[in-house]
Amino acid sequence: MARNGVWNMLKELDRVAATTVYNGPKRAAERVVRELQERGPAWTGEFSNSWQIKTPTTVKRGTGAPGNPVPIVTPPLTGRQVTNSIGSKDKVVFRINNFSSYADIATDMAPGTFINPGTEPIKPFDKTGKRQKGIRGLLTGQGGNRRTAPLDWFSIYLKAGAIDKAIQVAMQTR
Repeated sequence: MARNGVWNMLKELDRVAATTVYNGPKRAAERVVRELQERGPAWTGEFSNSWQIKTPTTVKRGTGAPGNPVPIVTPPLTGRQVTNSIGSKDKVVFRINNFSSYADIATDMAPGTFINPGTEPIKPFDKTGKRQKGIRGLLTGQGGNRRTAPLDWFSIYLKAGAIDKAIQVAMQTR
């Protein structure tokens, strides 16, 4: 009987360690991805569904498929995995990136030529006009080009404090 008590106590300690060290950052990473999906451009949905969250032990990828954004839920870690990562060079760190081939263009980090896929966007567009220099987001005057996210939306999210707020809110959630 005592042996079962010790075993149950160890399992509970394992659960508490994982919850304390891992779950707050896990929630924060998932929230940031949801906000990136909401704020970013979405014509077919492929870009929105191409975010991924990496940890030292796992990679949870979006589908990369067309359609409405699907939230990413990272798998749980045990307390032992969390504890082992604390002492290693691969700490429990969440890395978020987009694996689509045109991520640098969709995040306005590189200029790119827009190609109309011939379908209506799945997300409402916020501006129409003539595309200037083939750069996504630069629209002026009258024209049929549309954009589903403001120019520099990604940089603004990172630099204006929205990502910090998302992390803060998620870390305070129980």
